[in-house]
Amino acid sequence: MEISIVRLRTVSFWLRGVNYGVFNVPQRVVPQPNRKRMAILYENLGNWSSYYYNVPNHTMVAPVFGIIPYTSSETTLIDCEKMNLVIQGNPIRIQFPHVRPHAKNVTPICVKFGADGSVEFSNMTKLYVCEAKSEGHYTLVVPSTKSHTQSKGFNIWWVLGFVIGFVGLVMVVLVLIMLVKVAKRRKIRKMEKISEGHEAFDTFWIGESKLPLASTMRTQPVLEKDDVVCH
Repeated sequence: MEISIVRLRTVSFWLRGVNYGVFNVPQRVVPQPNRKRMAILYENLGNWSSYYYNVPNHTMVAPVFGIIPYTSSETTLIDCEKMNLVIQGNPIRIQFPHVRPHAKNVTPICVKFGADGSVEFSNMTKLYVCEAKSEGHYTLVVPSTKSHTQSKGFNIWWVLGFVIGFVGLVMVVLVLIMLVKVAKRRKIRKMEKISEGHEAFDTFWIGESKLPLASTMRTQPVLEKDDVVCH
């Protein structure tokens, strides 16, 4: 990150303009409010550009450069009062010397970041050259497919996870049903083995249940005879 400050008289700024770094400010640019002196703050955010600024669905291919004018005085380099640049003729030119590699068939787009967080797009006037009508922060961006790819990949993994989870749940339910049936059959076999060691009973079926059936036998009555002793 680099920051530079240039202090000059507003009359000189209006007559000659200023050419500093990547910014070329033409003549006849009026700074407001009207003061005797002014200071211009130049910023190069470098590798910190994406930390301070972000363009949704776009990727920055150049650092963010800023030009911010402030009022100045003989005793103070920068006052707290910001100034506006009123351009009446040619616009400010911004030359981006270092542009990161990007797809050859994609043309970068100029972006201005407003003080209120707004983002304004415009086309380059020349290769890696943007024009500005006011002070602010500027950079170059290209459309990004990263977010779309990530979203698509996320959807695929979400669907795949849902299918795997559903199939796993079905398999668990089937295994539980089989275990219940096996346990039930073992219990019935155990009862049958126990019954084989006792008196055999006939069996009959009610639905899927096998139940014992006792034969109907009645004890025949026996007449008891008492010996009668006569005297």
